[in-house]
Parts: sequence; C-alpha cells; structure tokens
Amino acid sequence: MKIIHIAHIKNDPCSGVDVVVPEHVTAQGRFAGTALLNITNEKIPGVRRQYAYKKGFSFDDFSPNLAVFHEVYRIEYLSLAKALRQKGIPYIIVPHGELNAEAQMKKHLKKSTANLLLFNRFINGAEALQMLSKRELESTDFGKRKFIGTNGINIPEKRKKSFNQSPALIYIGRLDAYHKGLDLMLDAIALVRGEMREAGSRLDIYGPDRNGEGEIILNMIKRRKISDLVRLHPAISGEKKAKALLSADLFIQTSRFEGMPMGVLEALSYGLPCVLSEGTTLSQTVEKSGAGFACRNDAKSIALAIKKAMSSASEYEKLSKNATDLIRRDFSWDTVAVETIEKYKDILGEKI
Repeated sequence: MKIIHIAHIKNDPCSGVDVVVPEHVTAQGRFAGTALLNITNEKIPGVRRQYAYKKGFSFDDFSPNLAVFHEVYRIEYLSLAKALRQKGIPYIIVPHGELNAEAQMKKHLKKSTANLLLFNRFINGAEALQMLSKRELESTDFGKRKFIGTNGINIPEKRKKSFNQSPALIYIGRLDAYHKGLDLMLDAIALVRGEMREAGSRLDIYGPDRNGEGEIILNMIKRRKISDLVRLHPAISGEKKAKALLSADLFIQTSRFEGMPMGVLEALSYGLPCVLSEGTTLSQTVEKSGAGFACRNDAKSIALAIKKAMSSASEYEKLSKNATDLIRRDFSWDTVAVETIEKYKDILGEKI
C-alpha cells in the first residue's frame, strides 16, 4: 500500500499538525510506502520521501493508493482533491478538530459560507473522515463515513520519578483563551486560590505569544488577582520542555474542543498525572486508566478537579505509572500506525 500525506507544515514546534504529520508519515512508513506533500514547500527533517508543491506537480511521481489530507480549510487542497478524483485515487481527510460542532461555532458565519461555496465538495468527496478521538467523531456531523485513527507519541527515555510536597501545575500549548479554555482555567484557579496559597502551589503557563495573546492572558491573570499563583512564560521545546514537565507534578488542560492534544500525550509519556476537561477528548480515558482527573468545561468543575488532584499527592506515583502504561499500550507510534493502516485497508477494500 502506498500513502501520500498532504499537509500545511511550517516546522512550528507549537503546532500540533506540524508535530504529528511527519510522525504519521514516518511511523506508517515502517509498514507501508509513504510520502509527504507539504504545500508550504518547507523541507521537513526526518521525512524520507517528500515532494514540493509546485506548478506541474503530478501524483504520478509517487502513484499512491490513497491520499490523506491533514486539516480542511486550505484552498490549495481543492485543486489537489480534484486531481485525485480525476485519477481515481481515493482520499481521506483528517480534520484535526476543525469539523466538530464546537470548532464550527467559532467564526460560524465565515465557516458556513466557506463550506457552502468551496469546501463541502472537498469534504463529501472524501472516502472517509479520520477522527482523532471518539469525542471528535461523535461531535462531527460531516462526512459519509468516519473512523477513529488517533495520534501517537514517542516514548521518552526520562520519566517523572519524584513529586513535590507542594504540587506544581503546568500547561504547555497555544495561548488561545477560548479554544484552549484558558479563561476557564484561570477562573478555576481564582476559585481555589486560598488552597493553592496554603499549599504553596503554582501554575506555570508556557505558550507562543502571537497576535497579542500573551497580553490578553496576563490581563486575565491580573483581573483575577492571582498573579502570585500563575506565571506566564514564552513557548518552549526540546530539552527545555522536557525539563519543565519533569519539574512539575500535574499537567492541566481545559480545552473547549480538540482533536487529539499532543501536549496531553507528551505529559502522560513523562509520567505526569493530568487534570483534563471533557473538551480535551482524553479526560475519560485518563480518568478510567487511573492517570488523572476529569472535569467538565466549567470553572467550578475544573476547580473541584484541581482540589482533588492537589489532595491526592500520596497517589501521584501510582498515577504516574498508570500514565506511562496508558501511553505504551494505546499511543505508541507503531501501535497507532499499524491500527490506522488496517483501517485504511478496510475502508478502501478493492480500491487498493
């Protein structure tokens, strides 16, 4: 089987798509033929076979059995999908959370107009939509066929071995107050500020400052009078990110909607217990696996989960082991790649 992945990648370590697509290509490449067509034309380190997006590009150069588009709202995809249809090559779309109900409500008029005029044919022409989680699948009304094919994570050599008496919370991700639910997170911190001050706990937020997002978050922190409890830092990656995660005791993410959040998978892979809202898609999985604490997407529920997590310090080592066991069992890249390729084959049937 030969699979070409099509994506918009800029080598941004803070972009989930930029991080996971090369991993999908590489991991699936251990079990099938794979290639990458990056419409930004940036060279992606570590990807063995990649093609430039340029005038005169032909899928005949690779002759795939299947194309996999990552994300939806890229105008370049429309002509590429047309070329695939003309050649009788089926394609699948991985929306990365863009088509679920919550995401569609953000800039709803703009998206509904774009769907009607441009993207519905692209979406409906797909053999199937590949959803990253059960929650994303259940909250998406698009597509004639949907299936779950999730993201994976590389398991690091280091893992969390000891925990602090005063639990330190950490969030690493985009500074998008609505999408990532940072307003809800800060509202919850304000509700438990007394308990956090008594325990000597804090929350460290790391993320890229784009379009004035950092200033927005800083103002939220000041208005809630929790500047002594919450510290905002620039984006980090590589060894700095690993060090920050290993220095913390709890990872927290309170997104309103997600596909499959890589920040959560990464935290779990280091053995960090998590406090997760239902919008992250992983809250129930993590709670059932004994690797963290689930809550709803409202400040009071998040506050209760934080209080429960802070009072469970004696269980952190057990939660940590459960976290790494969960990653090894369900989210290693080889496991994800094999399962996804089998689903591709099942969907395509005689078209392979």
